[in-house]
Amino acid sequence: MTIRYFRRVEERINESAWLIEQKSTVTEYDEDADVGFIGGRIQFKDGSVFHFKEILIGEKRHYRFHYMDGKNNLISRWDTAPHHKELKTFPYHVHLPDAVKECEPVTLIGILDKIETVVIDRLENLF
Repeated sequence: MTIRYFRRVEERINESAWLIEQKSTVTEYDEDADVGFIGGRIQFKDGSVFHFKEILIGEKRHYRFHYMDGKNNLISRWDTAPHHKELKTFPYHVHLPDAVKECEPVTLIGILDKIETVVIDRLENLF
């Protein structure tokens, strides 16, 4: 399962190649143990940057998806760090520039979809 998921992530990143200035990804996995790691950095043509890290251990997922504008200001960071226990969706939450909010679990592919929409809107507004 892990290797198939990582392949889908790589395919999704490649679908957005026309919006990407630079990218680097690293994957490690042990298919027999169904354990894996994917991480990397994508700089988009609008100057925004996306850092991502996802660890899969069987059916469990831990992640940190950090999206910043071209001046390194936080746009959003989705993660599963075990803090903010007061939130109903603990450990799932999203950091925004002015708050931390509840958030249902997200996937790397889902976040890439959201970011692609933002980048396209920004680039269209430049013209």
